[in-house]
Amino acid sequence: MAKFLKIPLTGVANTPEQLISIDQVVSVIPGDAAGPGANPTTTTRILLNAAAAFDVVQITHTAALVAGDVLAAFNSALTANPGGVVSTLGSPVNTAQIPLAQGAAPATGRGPQGQAAITQPAVYVTYTAIAFS
Repeated sequence: MAKFLKIPLTGVANTPEQLISIDQVVSVIPGDAAGPGANPTTTTRILLNAAAAFDVVQITHTAALVAGDVLAAFNSALTANPGGVVSTLGSPVNTAQIPLAQGAAPATGRGPQGQAAITQPAVYVTYTAIAFS
C-alpha cells in the first residue's frame, strides 16, 4: 500500500495541502536549486526517484527559529507513522513565545491561577509554495 507525506500549504491558491509518495523520496535537502547552501532557511528540496516527469519538489517556507529544524521535520515525517498511510509534515518554531518579564505589571509577572503571562505567542513555520521540476 502506498504511503504519503502530506505537506500543509498556507496562502497557495486552491491548494491547502500537497501529497508526496514516500516510496519515491530519495533525499531531502535544505536550500534551492541555485546550489548547496543557497537559501537553506527558507527553501527545502525533495529529490524523487521518479520515472515520471517530476524529479524534484521544491518547497518554500518561513524560516525556523533553529537552523535545521525544517529538515528534521521532513525527516521525522518520512520515518513516522509506520502503520499509517499518510504522515503530515510538522511545523517547527519560527518565533518563540515571550513571557511577561518577572517583576513587570502585574508585579509577579504571573497571570490567572499562577500561570506565566505570555506577551507574544509562539509562531510556527508555514509552507508557502511548492514547485515540481
